[in-house]
Amino acid sequence: MRSILSAVALSLTATAVPSFAAPAFEPGVTMSVDLGRASTSSDYADDSNDVTLAGALGYQYTQNFGFEVYTRGLSLNPLRGTFTSAGYYPDRTYGIAVLGTAHLDDHFRLFGRAGIGRTTMRGNRTNMENRDETDPIFGVGVGYAFNRRWSLNLEASYLTKSEVSLITFGARYQF
Repeated sequence: MRSILSAVALSLTATAVPSFAAPAFEPGVTMSVDLGRASTSSDYADDSNDVTLAGALGYQYTQNFGFEVYTRGLSLNPLRGTFTSAGYYPDRTYGIAVLGTAHLDDHFRLFGRAGIGRTTMRGNRTNMENRDETDPIFGVGVGYAFNRRWSLNLEASYLTKSEVSLITFGARYQF
């Protein structure tokens, strides 16, 4: 009798395990919003750690590979450059990046970013026309997934040509 109860308990446990397992990966469209701090080493702007706001749309092909199209505002300070000599500073950027992900467990992941974009360089005088420059971006981050759809991210990125450092925190949704 005891062996029959053990066999029944074992079979019930075996059928219940899949319901506790993490959901299988499904590729899909992603959308994210990030908020953080941007700092620049531009000689024509103060390094006041401006607020940065970013948005991205992407596609997660596999658990480890995806891409996104992004846009980021780098300077929301309207008084920037008032007391400096005439010159240009980075104002906003947009581009495309590939994302590589390493899953640590069902919730935590590490990710890296590599991409290319266009950064608008704004003149700090009204008589200076804005110009756009090609600007590579690299970054690393950590994410926490609540479920298959919602996750939070913390990321450090660097725009190499305009020398902008970004620290951002945001939310990501996968459709």
